[in-house]
Amino acid sequence: MPGVTPTMGRRRLGGVLKSLRLGAGLSNEQARQRAGMSTAKLSRLETGHNVVAQKDIRALLDAYNADGQTRDKVLRLAQLAEHRGWWQEFDDVLPADFDLYLSVEEAAASLLVFQTSVVHGLLQTEDYARAWHRAEDPGRPNAELERLVGLRMARKQALVRKDEPLTMWAVLDEAVVRRKVGGPDVMRAQLEHLLSMSEQPNVTIQILPFEVGAHVAASGSFTLVEFAEPTDPEIGYVDCAAGNVYPEKPAQVRRMKTHFHHLTSSALPAIKSLSFIRKVQKELT
Repeated sequence: MPGVTPTMGRRRLGGVLKSLRLGAGLSNEQARQRAGMSTAKLSRLETGHNVVAQKDIRALLDAYNADGQTRDKVLRLAQLAEHRGWWQEFDDVLPADFDLYLSVEEAAASLLVFQTSVVHGLLQTEDYARAWHRAEDPGRPNAELERLVGLRMARKQALVRKDEPLTMWAVLDEAVVRRKVGGPDVMRAQLEHLLSMSEQPNVTIQILPFEVGAHVAASGSFTLVEFAEPTDPEIGYVDCAAGNVYPEKPAQVRRMKTHFHHLTSSALPAIKSLSFIRKVQKELT
């Protein structure tokens, strides 16, 4: 996503506005004339790249002859689009552009995840997260380290929140559960946490054993993000050294989903995966 990255709230609002415009049978030029705004502003609103002003949204709703129920829904979305996310309290330690991913994760209905080397952040224990962050940057000040751990723990609430908890299907390479992050005791507790989380109806964990050999996602970890709203198309997320990448073209998303389903077919079934985790846990010394 080059340039200014939109928050998920603005993306959702933009998708709804575009659908309303198309439903009204208006071109960009016709819509912007009726609403009294520039073509550039209309485009930025529809793509989620503009700060949302209520007067602009009302002008577009008037232009599209939106009914009362639609107006209420869209104006509510406009309010939410400018709402500061909980992660803003961690601004001092947020990695570059990670606020965008957090807004995506917060809005998601489900995540399809493949991890090659580290337990996914939503499934980490506090001690594991602390050890991993310390390994990433041994010279990081303790205060900053603890703030990062706090951020990671706050993210986990998405899986256990009372209203519409996030659904997660995670395929973990065997290396993820074999690597002793933080030492045997920390890793033993982390594996126990994976077993505990797998009991949640919204969490599925599978292990991809080494014996599978080469596979479709040997190039690395990825996440596929799915949303409840039909106006929010699925998008991908890849975290790499060069920066975060968000594949969102339909062909890219289809390829990632195909890869994920290949992985779930190659991985151990969920019940056997739990037995595998228990086996690794017992072997820790």
